[in-house]
Amino acid sequence: MTTQTTGNLNELRTSGYLAPIQEDLAHVEALLNSEIRSDVRAAYTISGHTLSAGGKRLRPASVLLSARAVLGSFPTRTIYASAASVELIHMASLIHDDVVDAADERRGRPTANAAFGNQISVLVGDYLLAKSIFLAATEGNIDLIRVFSKVTVGLSEGEVLQLTAQGDPDTTEETYYDIIRRKTAGFISGCCEVGAMLAGADEDVLSAMIDYGYSIGLAFQIADDLLDFLGDPRVTGKPRGSDLREGKMTLPLIAACRSLRQADPLLAHIGALIRDPDRLSDEDIAYVCTFVDNHGGFSYAKQAAYRFVDDARVRVSRVLPESLFRDSLISLAEYSLGRER
Repeated sequence: MTTQTTGNLNELRTSGYLAPIQEDLAHVEALLNSEIRSDVRAAYTISGHTLSAGGKRLRPASVLLSARAVLGSFPTRTIYASAASVELIHMASLIHDDVVDAADERRGRPTANAAFGNQISVLVGDYLLAKSIFLAATEGNIDLIRVFSKVTVGLSEGEVLQLTAQGDPDTTEETYYDIIRRKTAGFISGCCEVGAMLAGADEDVLSAMIDYGYSIGLAFQIADDLLDFLGDPRVTGKPRGSDLREGKMTLPLIAACRSLRQADPLLAHIGALIRDPDRLSDEDIAYVCTFVDNHGGFSYAKQAAYRFVDDARVRVSRVLPESLFRDSLISLAEYSLGRER
């Protein structure tokens, strides 16, 4: 397990926006390895399986960069604990999402539910969620608990909304944004809020960092949805069209469907495919992808993501002093558009 985690940290270091916080991330990674330990062997094994699968560590990086960029105080123990806590919440949400979606693979590896089964995976997800709140609570900061509770409530609400919209070709753009604001965007915004708050940011800076987090979270999720259509499965670690197979209505597809008249027979055909995602063949996936491309879905989603990145860049540039950390926050926003996984 140690070797896998070290390899994962080396992978993280290749991302330029992480360069100023490499040492901070190493401390957080060590804390994560310590926190997932349990006398219950299965809990430790499945937690380690999820942790060592890698990932971008976007959420702890958002905590660390936000704290460093404020250039205020840096209560090391509390900030590292907070950064580890948000990654534990993220790990729990991934495990739960994979069970709900019946996903077999993530980042090119078997999911926890595929490797160990649904029942025990759900329980280990609960275990990680409890560990995250316990770790935050040890710092005795009620504001941390408030933010983390808000994040977990949003994740749950967003997942429920997403399930209710599953396979519904009439899902609106407003509903889509409601879902991702509660999930990805709300989570990253909470991370930026925690980092800035712990560093002693004033009200204006704190408000800007919260909004910055929302903007990069929205851009990141839209880019992720585009990757599901356009990404190379050998790089993304999941089959092309995974969202379609799970009945998820994402922005590129919503925009393409909206371009057609209600009476258009093509819309009825696409709707029939979407309503029955379990029966989608590889040919059906390719057909829907071509449809989205031909009807402007990809270009529309890309333009939306670029707008959110521009908004994020403006917000931090206005309120934060010049520093490598501020530049890294801007690079983090831009990274969300150019990533391949």
